[in-house]
Amino acid sequence: MRLAVSTALLAGVALAGFAAIAWWQMRDAKIGTLERQIRDQAEREISRRWLADQWTRHEYNMGRVFGTLTIQQSLLLVQDSQGMVFRSKHWPENLAPDKLPWPQPENRPEPLEPHDTGVSTVAYPPPDGMEPSNIQPPPGMDAQEPPLPPPEDLPGGLSPPLGPPPRPRLSAFTVISLESGGKHWRFGLASTPREKLAIGVDLAVIEAEMTEMRNAFLLAAPLALGFIGLGAWFLSGRALSPIRSLTATMESVTAKGLDQRVALRHEDEEFRRLIQVFNGMLERLERSFLQATRFSGDAAHELKTPLAILQGQIERAMAQCEAGSPIQTHLTDILDEVQRLGTISRKLLLLSLADAGRLRLHVIRLDLSQVLEDLLEDAQMLAPELDVSGSIAPGLMVEADAALLRQVLHNLLGNAIKYNLPNGWIRISASLENGRFELSIANSSAGIPQADHERIFERFYRADPAHNRQVEGVGLGLSLSREIVRAHGGDLVLADSGEGEVRFVVSLAL
Repeated sequence: MRLAVSTALLAGVALAGFAAIAWWQMRDAKIGTLERQIRDQAEREISRRWLADQWTRHEYNMGRVFGTLTIQQSLLLVQDSQGMVFRSKHWPENLAPDKLPWPQPENRPEPLEPHDTGVSTVAYPPPDGMEPSNIQPPPGMDAQEPPLPPPEDLPGGLSPPLGPPPRPRLSAFTVISLESGGKHWRFGLASTPREKLAIGVDLAVIEAEMTEMRNAFLLAAPLALGFIGLGAWFLSGRALSPIRSLTATMESVTAKGLDQRVALRHEDEEFRRLIQVFNGMLERLERSFLQATRFSGDAAHELKTPLAILQGQIERAMAQCEAGSPIQTHLTDILDEVQRLGTISRKLLLLSLADAGRLRLHVIRLDLSQVLEDLLEDAQMLAPELDVSGSIAPGLMVEADAALLRQVLHNLLGNAIKYNLPNGWIRISASLENGRFELSIANSSAGIPQADHERIFERFYRADPAHNRQVEGVGLGLSLSREIVRAHGGDLVLADSGEGEVRFVVSLAL
């Protein structure tokens, strides 16, 4: 989605920039075209000798040439040597004709008139420094003036001029911009030694077209960006599908699913290489994990028999020794270490089974309230110097392996006793919370450093307050307890607690 949105935003910026440049260039092109039309019209009309009413009709027709919407969007002014011939009725009052920057025509003699000799001739202006002369047209050329085209053939449907065709004159032209009456005008000014003509067009004509174009873009742009976003979302989804496959495989990689592999289909070469590397990593990880698990399980299993034999021989030797003798005392210490080794081997075997996902649970319907009541009595017997209390809801029934769950509870209770303060306390509580069973075992303690909170469940790890040989344990109890609880579909966590207190919470599904 982020890729699709980013693509749409980038495309939107590119479209906006392109549209702005295109809009500006089109506006300049339209203004340039309008200026050429104004200039052409002014050059064409400067030689016409019409009366005022003819110019009035011509003004209405002239608007269609420039595409004006109303008569007020174009202006026309005609002057000759006698004065004003025609001026538009809506000519701005603050725009005096004599203030316009009229171009100055060249100071050259006017074209010669043809002589009436019975044979039509065409008068051409003589070259500089030569006398005018009548020049006969080339043989075969019709010297008569060509007929005027019909009205529909004239630009903009203009009416043909009345009377003889206009004579060519020396004239000057210019196009200027003026602002009057809150409007921006483009004026074409044409002048000869005898006439002056001004044609003005309101730039609102072009602005209206550009506004329509801008509004059309603003309406089309969201649709275009929407299609671009959908296309980018679809294409990015297809391009990133191998990543989703990798993610799904990674999520399924657990102790029970190290055999998972990502299937190779028709991915691109880059993703194909990534998938191959990932599958190779999984294969090496599975092989290493199986070797480690097999070693732990085999070692723990193989130690059971010699430890049992050693324990039996020590017990027989102790029975043969004199009671209270130094040899019996030494044998008692040896027997304690052997039993400790046996406990470690059993825990390692359970952990290896849990790692391999082969921890078998003999699930029965267990009255957990009764088990916890017995646990309270055991705590009061094992640590009479501690203040042991409990708050246990009656009738808590769970589906669990009774032996393994009792081992978890005894591990937690043992830790609460071993790592307690002198004359401290233990609190055991159990209740139903949101359809789940929650057990809390808290005890007074010097506290566990914050840095050790994440490592407290690591195997063979003991927090600093417990790093001494005077306290029993090798750091496997909490790790094994959490694996057993998780095998039951629950969890064991170190809960946040106040100063001078440590609290573990077990949650199980009923």
